[in-house]
Amino acid sequence: MLQLKNLHMSFGGITAINNLNLRIKKGEVLAIIGPNGAGKTTIFNVISRFYTPQQGSIKFENKELLEVSASSLAPMGISRTFQNIELFNQTTVLQNLLIAQYAQKTTSFFSEIFFLPSARRQEISFRKTAESIIDFLGLSHYRYHQVASLPYGVKKMVEIARALCLRPKLILLDEPSSGFNQEETDDLSHWIDDIREELGITVLLIEHNMKLVEQVADRVAVLAEGRLLDLGSLEKVRSNPKVISAYLG
Repeated sequence: MLQLKNLHMSFGGITAINNLNLRIKKGEVLAIIGPNGAGKTTIFNVISRFYTPQQGSIKFENKELLEVSASSLAPMGISRTFQNIELFNQTTVLQNLLIAQYAQKTTSFFSEIFFLPSARRQEISFRKTAESIIDFLGLSHYRYHQVASLPYGVKKMVEIARALCLRPKLILLDEPSSGFNQEETDDLSHWIDDIREELGITVLLIEHNMKLVEQVADRVAVLAEGRLLDLGSLEKVRSNPKVISAYLG
């Protein structure tokens, strides 16, 4: 589904991604792990088109992402979350999920101003999608709550819900369990399984919590200093001396 080929990204004299080659298969959960500064979030930012690499290729379903703008990704079927929560704090959970879907709107300004049948149908469709994701992630109790008033863990789930409202084929989750306790992390692992199995969405995640990685990941990619050290099952990469050295050294 997604192929990173010979990817290189540097900032001045600092190399964040160093000749990276990685393939994500349709329908899998692939976890990217590594020490701080390994280049994990930079990979997401390059895929998301926030950064343009100096070298390499990124293909999504055989389409070159480096030739499109960031605003084209949602219609293509790619959505993401962020390490730092990026929600509209002064609006409700439901409004956040509705706002997200306007990235895929097909109606004209004229039809929206006069709320013509096409705009009405679109609004109903957006509402149905938002409500289905609210139910899916167990957020019904918070539907009309202002985001600013929500606990941290609920805000993290609202951000995932917002990304799911774009009906993606591929979702990028950037440290989704950060700040979670063990019970919340266990719940998250079930939701990631359901996102893949029930919604049919491929998942690429960055994660430091090895228990969550063990629970959800089909394969694990280990990075250090922008390089891919190893790729495979968690058991395989855990026994790699280079991986042990990168984490302990």
